[in-house]
Amino acid sequence: MKTSLATTLSFNTVKPDCQYYLVSAIPGASGGGVSLHGGRNGFCPLDVIQLSSDSGRGIKLTLSPYDNSTIIRESTDLNLIFPVLLSGHEYCNEQPLWKVDNYDVSLGIGFITTGGFVGHPGAETLLNWFKLEIFGTLPSSYKIVHCPSFCESCVKLCSNVGISYKDGIRCLALALYDKPSFSVALIPGTERSMFV
Repeated sequence: MKTSLATTLSFNTVKPDCQYYLVSAIPGASGGGVSLHGGRNGFCPLDVIQLSSDSGRGIKLTLSPYDNSTIIRESTDLNLIFPVLLSGHEYCNEQPLWKVDNYDVSLGIGFITTGGFVGHPGAETLLNWFKLEIFGTLPSSYKIVHCPSFCESCVKLCSNVGISYKDGIRCLALALYDKPSFSVALIPGTERSMFV
């Protein structure tokens, strides 16, 4: 039996000093957790992807709010940070922090990669910030949103994060208007098994 949504978390229990798995909120054939892949060009920056198997939890991450709050609240600007880069890609010499990269205006899509800068909310770091917002009818189901709100005067691009297929890989990317958002749940990094 797959992991129960009852084991996922609501915002009143999510803290920035803990690690979590970010997995698909829809059990079954909708894929697993988030991980890293060797980039669309085979090199750096690394792409943030969703594992194709729903039994894979992926890599743990931490959520760091822009205002250094001690709990994570809905619609708060966050840095999403993997603790380490994918093994074998240490030569990338970049922080394993999510950012929007390689935005293609003609396609209206920007892929999510690593290489962002921790903290320092401002115009120069707009691409490094994401939010989790309640999404759908499933309990503890969220969508990832890129729409920084800490800088009212900044020109920004707002979009939900979805899945874009590239050479069979499920890459996280800013969702096109006709594509669904990636529905996710948070699972504590201390849980040992996908099964309950």
